[in-house]
Amino acid sequence: MDNELLNLGSLDFTPDWARKDAGVKVAAHHAAQTAVRNAPKTDDRPRKFDRKPRFDKPRFEKPRVVEKPLDVEVKILPESRALGTIIRKIQGDTHAYKLKDLAFFFLDNPDSVLLKIAPKDPASVSFCQCKACGYASTSEEDVVAHLVAEHLGDYYVQKTVECEPPKGNFAVVARCGLSGVLLGPPNIHEFNSTVKDMVRQKYPHMTEEEYRSHIEMVRDPETIEAWRKGATAKTVYFAKSDEACERPLTREQAEGEFKRVMLANMLEKPKALTITAGKALKSPIKPLVWAVKDALREESRAPYNMCFALRGAFHHRKLKFFRANDPRGPEFVTAMELKEFDSAHAIPELAKVADYVKEHPCSPKVDIVKDAESEKHLNWLVTTGHLVSFTNGVYSAVEKFPKYGPQYQKRGKQDETAAQLAE
Repeated sequence: MDNELLNLGSLDFTPDWARKDAGVKVAAHHAAQTAVRNAPKTDDRPRKFDRKPRFDKPRFEKPRVVEKPLDVEVKILPESRALGTIIRKIQGDTHAYKLKDLAFFFLDNPDSVLLKIAPKDPASVSFCQCKACGYASTSEEDVVAHLVAEHLGDYYVQKTVECEPPKGNFAVVARCGLSGVLLGPPNIHEFNSTVKDMVRQKYPHMTEEEYRSHIEMVRDPETIEAWRKGATAKTVYFAKSDEACERPLTREQAEGEFKRVMLANMLEKPKALTITAGKALKSPIKPLVWAVKDALREESRAPYNMCFALRGAFHHRKLKFFRANDPRGPEFVTAMELKEFDSAHAIPELAKVADYVKEHPCSPKVDIVKDAESEKHLNWLVTTGHLVSFTNGVYSAVEKFPKYGPQYQKRGKQDETAAQLAE
């Protein structure tokens, strides 16, 4: 085979007549290139064959600052009102609730999670918080802006009143380039308030500076006259304590009075934040949001802190705990005082239901109840604490470690397989 390959010679399969023409053409091409390179230059423009390679200057960009989560410790607890609702729910029925499922119920609802956020270095992090709703930031300006935007209406009433059309000669009127709304001449006193109202009501995603870049000036007399005829109503504010509405205020006056009178009592600077996860996740401070998200994500993997807090709260309310299947099985909480049933001293019908559940743990109601009488016996056994009623709809006998669901069924299959292998 090797000899055959050697006998093939060159791998150029071009016919002889083509190969001869190609050689002539190649030789002519090389000669032309040499002539061009050696020709005297008539100007300074770079030619195709003497152009030097060019390299762009490296661009030195500023190192990008990578923001990190706020350096804080986040303690996760159940929110008090949500906790009270859950406790009343457990106390009001006969079911046994899985503690971990209750923990996830809180974690899946950010407004039901209470956070205690403390800076690891108090000198580097300080908080500011709205007393009215818990809104928080590391910037006092953020909280002041929040108080004005969200809580001014708690103390002032906004009303629209009729007024005379503006008098005077106006050479120009401002118009919103986004909506076409006429804002008025830029030299009148109310113009700045009008712009702020537009940003607050229609374009809250913009800064005032961004919005002003969309304002256009119109000098058309007809447009100016249209604004004048339309400016026959104005918005004023009255303090809610002013029941007679005798003291109308502009928006700026209402905000100024609100800040002077109310701000000190509505703003606090705690050493550590106590805030719901829902409020914390809405903070404008991204590093704070990231720290909260990291803590919640870690807790969702294994809700140790939430379970610990719920266990303490449930113990305080005298609720009962037990573990299913074995000492390390899932933990349950119930309001029932569980006690084993003595079938030997019970009426036969009642004993029949109790014995069936004991022999067939984790049985659904449809397998236990055959008629109205057996349903009545089942309910009696549950309400007296002689049977465990799980929230997934199955029943088990009361013992040191009552049998529960998937874990028990899996273990039962393993025991059955082991027994078969032993036989």
